[in-house]
Amino acid sequence: MAENGKLDVKERKAFLTSNQIGIAAAFGGAAFAFRALGISIPVVPPLVMDPGALMPCLAGMAGGPIVGAIVGIARAIPSGTPIVDIWAQPIKGIYWALVWQHVILKIADPKKRWIAFGVLTMLLQFFVEQPMSVGGNAFLLHLYPFYPTWPFTLGWYGIVYGIFQIVIFAAIIKAFPGLFGWKTNKKKA
Repeated sequence: MAENGKLDVKERKAFLTSNQIGIAAAFGGAAFAFRALGISIPVVPPLVMDPGALMPCLAGMAGGPIVGAIVGIARAIPSGTPIVDIWAQPIKGIYWALVWQHVILKIADPKKRWIAFGVLTMLLQFFVEQPMSVGGNAFLLHLYPFYPTWPFTLGWYGIVYGIFQIVIFAAIIKAFPGLFGWKTNKKKA
C-alpha cells in the first residue's frame, strides 16, 4: 500500500500489441480458411501449392515470431495431418519472422534486399520446409519410408514452390510495404 491508502499498481507491458492481434486474426483466419476449404493448386498428387501455407510466414514477417506461431497453429487446426502441422506450421512462422527481421530488413539497398529475399526463400524452402515436411510425414505418420534423399528427389517441387512463395510474397509486400517494414527497414509491430 502506498502512503495515501491506495494500492500500488504496477503497469505491465502488453504481450501483443493491438496491431499484432489484428495481424494474427487476419492471417490466422485466412490460413484456417484456405486449409479448411481445401483451396490449393494441385501439382502432382499428393503435392499441392497452397496459399494458406504462406500465411504463417507472412504473419511472422508482419507481426513477429509469436504472431507467426499463432497463425501456424490456426493453419494446423483443420489439417489432414495435424500431428505434422501442429509443430511445423508454427516453426515456419517463427523462422520467417527471425529471418525477415534479422537478415532481410538489415539490407539497406532495396535491389540487394530483393535478391537476398529470393535466395533465402529458396534456401528456406529447400533446406527447412521440405525436410520438416518429409521428416514429419516419414517419422510421425509413416506415410512413406524415410530416405535422406527425399528432400533432394523432391527438389523440383521445392523449386516450383519456392518460386510460388517468391511471387506471392513479393506481390503482398509490394501492395503493403508499410505492414512489412519494407520501406523503413524496420518492423512496425
